[in-house]
Amino acid sequence: MPPQVVNMDVLLTQEFPQKSQYDVFGPLTTTSLIKESNASPASSPKSIKSRRRKYSNEKGQNPIKMLQTLLFPGGASMAYCNEETLSSSFLILDGLKTISLADSSKDQKEAIERWGKRLETNICVGKVSYEYREADEVEQSMSNSSSDFDALSTRAEVISQHLEKIPLVLDSDTTEDGTLLDPDRYLPPSHKMVADALKHQEYNQAIEVYEDILQADKERYGDNDLVCAIDMHNLGVTSLLANEFDTALYYFQEAVLLKRACLGHSDTTASESLVEIGIILYMRGDYDGSLKIFKEAHELYRESSNLEGVGRTSNNIACVYCKMGDLASAIQYLQEALKAQRMVLGISEKAESSLVTYALSQSNLGYLMIRDRTQCSDGKCADAISMLEESLLVLESVLGDENMTVANIKETISCERRDD
Repeated sequence: MPPQVVNMDVLLTQEFPQKSQYDVFGPLTTTSLIKESNASPASSPKSIKSRRRKYSNEKGQNPIKMLQTLLFPGGASMAYCNEETLSSSFLILDGLKTISLADSSKDQKEAIERWGKRLETNICVGKVSYEYREADEVEQSMSNSSSDFDALSTRAEVISQHLEKIPLVLDSDTTEDGTLLDPDRYLPPSHKMVADALKHQEYNQAIEVYEDILQADKERYGDNDLVCAIDMHNLGVTSLLANEFDTALYYFQEAVLLKRACLGHSDTTASESLVEIGIILYMRGDYDGSLKIFKEAHELYRESSNLEGVGRTSNNIACVYCKMGDLASAIQYLQEALKAQRMVLGISEKAESSLVTYALSQSNLGYLMIRDRTQCSDGKCADAISMLEESLLVLESVLGDENMTVANIKETISCERRDD
């Protein structure tokens, strides 16, 4: 495997074991995996310790065992000796995430255009870290023969998986080959191919590459690994961008199930895929289903004090209520969205993305105030127009004059001024 930008002492450099069986179930805590006899299997990466034994056992006595004998003549407990390893680097794609009432098309054409305009804010680099411990039977074998111990020592139980995200670093200057990623931040070639395909909005090509990536990761890490869950989410995003909504829905649903199996039901990583499921249902006119999904994600974000997630899901819930004709509830949730988003501005790692999300929620509230004249003083909508104009300044500077969302907001402002 090529070198990674991590401490080489903890980086996996060998192949992973195939089909090691460990059982997981939910709900779980965000830091542990618990075994259950009837649950679905998951595979774990090979431990550094076991890998070292593989080579040290070829000739002579195992030096690790010699050290254990010297330090712990009565036998050292290894059942609680935790270690951590890292997966290879990979891309993590944000989905559409935020609904805008300015979008006139049901297929989210405007939202997809917004996504392509802000590619660098919709991608980050990720790794999965694994913490594991050797099985209890290893401890029991300490008093047995050395051959029994060596046979059992290669078995290790994954007790937690954790997703680490690193902001994407772009090239400061465009290179001749159009490289998107900073060469100092390593990514496997297949993920660079995805980045380049997304840069040129070749979404079908990105899907094809991700299908190969998912298959390779299943062979390397096992079918039930968090890396594969991220691959499925990414396939959902690329399928959504390619207008393959049935395929996108399938992959997002699979991503939610696997993320929860790996991280637990209370972890917000699954909420990112839940939000995309809600958006697809919203696009299809299934407002009851969409509302249920958004509220589920909203509750997870609220319980974890994730203000960015609270703001985004509150905005989406408001849009659903708007479609259902409940303008009072829609305005209430939009006000909650703006309150949460204001607190995120300036502290988010993705400052531009947070600013655009805030502007979209602000424009949504302006739209609703115009629709519900009771929210406007004296029947005039000066406050609503002011909100639309403020959001327009942000969206125009980020998305450009020709963006469809920008054009729709301009048209709304123009029509409202004529009516007044």
